[in-house]
Amino acid sequence: MSLTNNGFEAQGALFDKSSLQHFPPTLARATMRLEFPPSYVLVGVYRLFTDKNLYKPAWDKCRHATRRGAIVGAIWVCLYCSRQ
Repeated sequence: MSLTNNGFEAQGALFDKSSLQHFPPTLARATMRLEFPPSYVLVGVYRLFTDKNLYKPAWDKCRHATRRGAIVGAIWVCLYCSRQ
């Protein structure tokens, strides 16, 4: 078994632009739409923090985990400071 075919070197094929020719014609247009600039991440983060339709459901989903993490963190800090 060759590492070139199955190992870390095979990951380079994921970013090869010539591999687009292997898609059926019905999916070729969709693969071109998947390429977007990294600035879209900034736009998404901006919308997440400013659009109530996005941040309200996201906060509702994460509220319990945030509260649990804050409680565990506070207990850890208290225990850590008591040892000092």
